[in-house]
Amino acid sequence: MSMKVIRLFAPFRKMLCRPDDAADLSCSVLLLQLENTEILARNLDKAAMSHLLVQLSMTLGRAVRPYDPVRILAPGLFAFVLRNRKDRDAMQVARRLHQQGQAPIALAGQTLTPVITGALIHADAPDLPSIDALIDNARHRLQSVADDDLGRLKLHPYDNGLTAPRLVATVSDAIDAQQIEAWFQPQVCCHSGAITGFEALARWNHPTRGILAPGTFMPQMTEADHTALTQTMLTQSLLAIKAWDAAGFNVPTASINISNNELSAHGFADCLLWELDRHEIRPERVVIEVLESVGPVTSNADVRINLRKLSKAGCHIDLDDFGTGYASLDAIRQFGIHRIKLDRSFVTGCDIDPAQQRMILAILALAERLGIAALAEGVETREEHAFLAQMGCDEVQGYAIARPMPVAATMDFLRRHNAAAADLPSIAKRG
Repeated sequence: MSMKVIRLFAPFRKMLCRPDDAADLSCSVLLLQLENTEILARNLDKAAMSHLLVQLSMTLGRAVRPYDPVRILAPGLFAFVLRNRKDRDAMQVARRLHQQGQAPIALAGQTLTPVITGALIHADAPDLPSIDALIDNARHRLQSVADDDLGRLKLHPYDNGLTAPRLVATVSDAIDAQQIEAWFQPQVCCHSGAITGFEALARWNHPTRGILAPGTFMPQMTEADHTALTQTMLTQSLLAIKAWDAAGFNVPTASINISNNELSAHGFADCLLWELDRHEIRPERVVIEVLESVGPVTSNADVRINLRKLSKAGCHIDLDDFGTGYASLDAIRQFGIHRIKLDRSFVTGCDIDPAQQRMILAILALAERLGIAALAEGVETREEHAFLAQMGCDEVQGYAIARPMPVAATMDFLRRHNAAAADLPSIAKRG
């Protein structure tokens, strides 16, 4: 990022929300965070990534008043100080900034739509806190955002007792203490309404900070942490499959996210298949989710060996976040990809946005030609669900169906869903 842009956002290292003007009786701090920065950095070269951050910085910087200071806290993380505004007025400004931050950006011959998550912290007189205290509150709120809340903006009151301490334990320590839990989000067939599986999502049940989403602890994870997390998520998912079977529910699959680092480990496939055999679970009941960026790393011999061995054994393989990277169609062919998952950035507003609709139709047509299934994630409204079903999407996942839940809660969900599904009309797949 150029020094010129950095100077634009330098102002207020020691400024307090309470200025000399006695009329200023309120203060809000808005934090906007660019999501998936690690994925973007892996798929964009340094020049393109720098251009993205500069364009985003310029867009947001022009959208505020000169006396509403702005600070860049980290690449893709912006703090806005909105002084002397009621919480309702501050929320209106925050919504405008949030919307402008997610405007499409022309980049390297293509158009990229940023996903921006926001937290607005508001405080009133007396005893207005410092900006740093408000920012700490907002950062804590952003760290606690669940996966399915990414891209949203929320207003929170200032909490004097809320701090954002660093995690004092590693993920490996948390696993040893049995604090890492697999929560499960259902996946539903658009044509029959039947449950096709659950995706396992990691949650840290922290003793002092409550339930933490992966975005809070994954950036700090070491290679050993990744290995331990994959192992515990696999074990908990296999136990969940056995629990569903024992309760008499028909849950065909459980999906587990596997990083490229894990896929690059020699013998990873053998270890995973050994676990399946030990738990007496057939390979076809486990879905291995790999990022779309797996395409560029398939030059690694261990990645190729692991994916081919898992596919040959019968494990299903999903290509996650499809449309956000540079997928190789050859990788889809040689690794036997069973399903692509449409990234939530294409799904949001698809029932009303013609540009989203054209993109979705193109992806669904590609999947149909390749003979693979398509699942849309991040489906948050009934209208989005209905549109995707009518356009021929095979499966959906998101808040419109259910939030992620502990395995015990899936039992009640399955009972309710099975009772309701019997009364739902099916939607014929578009020819």
